[in-house]
Amino acid sequence: MGFAALAPTSDEARAQTLSAEAPSPEDVDVANGKAIFDQTCASCHNYDGSGTFAEDEDGNREMTNGPDLREVGPASIDFQVSTGRMPSMDPDNQMPRRDMVMSEQDLADLIAYYNESIRTDDAGADVPYDVPGTAPERADFEDEESYEIALEEYETEYDTYIEGAEDVDMGMKLYLTNCAHCHSWSGGGGALTDGRWAPELHDSTPREIYEAMVSGPGAMPMFSDGVITPEEKQELISYVKTLQAEPSAGGFFDLERVGQVAEGFIGWTIGLSLIIACAIWITAKQRAHD
Repeated sequence: MGFAALAPTSDEARAQTLSAEAPSPEDVDVANGKAIFDQTCASCHNYDGSGTFAEDEDGNREMTNGPDLREVGPASIDFQVSTGRMPSMDPDNQMPRRDMVMSEQDLADLIAYYNESIRTDDAGADVPYDVPGTAPERADFEDEESYEIALEEYETEYDTYIEGAEDVDMGMKLYLTNCAHCHSWSGGGGALTDGRWAPELHDSTPREIYEAMVSGPGAMPMFSDGVITPEEKQELISYVKTLQAEPSAGGFFDLERVGQVAEGFIGWTIGLSLIIACAIWITAKQRAHD
């Protein structure tokens, strides 16, 4: 994502608030969260979350396995774990999106432990529980009726959030200004420098998109609520979900909506190549006839 050229001033932004869906202390097990952190996170990020570093010959600290987590905020933890990018067995390379390796309850326990024992004061962004996350899965419920009720509640929450955007045109402008040059105009992603890439957004939930904006994972800049307000984030996310809902044109030369400029260039290249090939063929036939 690029810079927020259309961003409001900081005094126009409001602080992010958590909804009643945030897990209560009775719903989480901090001890289990500590066990999960010690088993899956500490080897790279240290047991206190301070990261693992070493000094080079000049006395400069360089990260060896994992960065300092104490000020990244729970939104960053939730994004990295819920998208399956963490825990990682290859800290030197960018991790692709995968299935989450733990349950939703384990993630809630992990975040509770992080907030209680790792996080420095209130550093970093909170998890935006008022933004729809992952849809419920049947395997997490004892019976079909409970699952159907949870699914209906989720779909209502999702539709309310997406349809509640007041200015989708502004969402489009924000996306094209700040996101499209990395994630492409269609949300299909694209290559960056140093072998990295901007991932596609098609499978991202609204909460994951929101968390990515407020935490700035990898090479992505951070867009705090003081830069792009929660209302404008909602408009941007609504536009992205509209992009996801658009069907591909398909066809023999389906380019998966890589972008107007790229598609135009490919079209002109193929067209000119065919014209040149036809000219060569006609010339060769004429010489053979003569």
